[in-house]
Amino acid sequence: MRRRDLLAAPLAVAVTTARPATARATSAQPASLDVADFTFDGPLGSEGATVTRVGADHFRIALGAAPNQPGWPNKLNARILRNARGRAPRLDVVFPQGKDYAFNEYHQSFSYDGVHWHPLAWERGYLASPLADTLQLPPLQADQVWIGTQTPLSWDVDALGHIARWRQHPDVTVHTVGKTLGGRDMLRLEITASTSPHPRSRRWVHYFANQHPGEHNSQWRLVGLVDWLLSDAGADVRARQIVHVVLMMSPDAPSHGWYRVNAQGVDMNRSYSPAGASTQQAHEAYVWQRDLEGLMASGAPVTTIWAIHTWSGIVEPQLIPGPELQGGPLGDWTALRQALASADRLGLIEAVTLAKVGQYENRTWTDGPHKQFGITAMLCEGGAVLQTRQLNEASGAAIIQALGRCYAGVKPPA
Repeated sequence: MRRRDLLAAPLAVAVTTARPATARATSAQPASLDVADFTFDGPLGSEGATVTRVGADHFRIALGAAPNQPGWPNKLNARILRNARGRAPRLDVVFPQGKDYAFNEYHQSFSYDGVHWHPLAWERGYLASPLADTLQLPPLQADQVWIGTQTPLSWDVDALGHIARWRQHPDVTVHTVGKTLGGRDMLRLEITASTSPHPRSRRWVHYFANQHPGEHNSQWRLVGLVDWLLSDAGADVRARQIVHVVLMMSPDAPSHGWYRVNAQGVDMNRSYSPAGASTQQAHEAYVWQRDLEGLMASGAPVTTIWAIHTWSGIVEPQLIPGPELQGGPLGDWTALRQALASADRLGLIEAVTLAKVGQYENRTWTDGPHKQFGITAMLCEGGAVLQTRQLNEASGAAIIQALGRCYAGVKPPA
């Protein structure tokens, strides 16, 4: 996949989920921040991270590793609890045992409330220095500060807050398909008009899921997709289509800083079993695939499946077409490419290309479902340079608008 150097200008961020306001310090501020002012716990955490003081407001942070993956760094998610106002902390971050993935591949962000995020660039970047890098924060305007990867989205606060909001809509059903190894509910949204004149068997069905839990920009893409679909503008699409959304396949991960894995250390996008769901898979992958197989056996099987990821550049969709886009009722696959180009008014999405088929022994959530069921599958990568929540949400809104246009009307009779 191609990498891009395109940079996105920060925009104002809309707020839908708030955290408690930070109290002002009531005593004289100490001469410098201390290691006790930092924590790596909470809804956005970094398991195994340690901090030592180098000098005045200058610290060294050593990152921990993902479960059973000693060469895979956990991401830097931290909070300065107090005494940050007026200071410009310098954070030297290291993960010297890294070999496969770099902790500094994508931008960081900082926030004064855990909701409004400001992009923050690494000084060197992963190509020049994949094992050690520095974050220089600007003079801070509050005593408490959050630091996170990409434009962060926690499960315990942000995701559950959005799901609670969405489930108030009459066209939303929230399905609990199982429990994670950490005991969290595994939730799938089903969105379709409750009063549609079209039988479920005639509605086009789309399935969206985020596999890598640390790829937060792509999760905001899904938030924008759902918000548009539930708006007045999305009413016609809801009447003709069924949309399933899994905001995060591994909801245990954000509180630990795990980027690609579940608690077993399994890469969640190398976890599909094209021969059928098996208890030999990673736990959450097995539960999700079993749920997908139930949908495929229902009266409204999935038409398209989208694996939602973050990668360098703008959003990069790569398609494996199914029968409806191979001379079927919609023509060929270029109809979807044209629909996406028309809906993408901000230039956030590259032109659709055809994906390589059969990578990783069909164990990804793109190749695997296509191999098992023959359905249209989309690897939806990119978006790392969209450094604000608004831009990522806009890309998701464009995707669902395009599906509404391309998958016109309803499915022809079987």
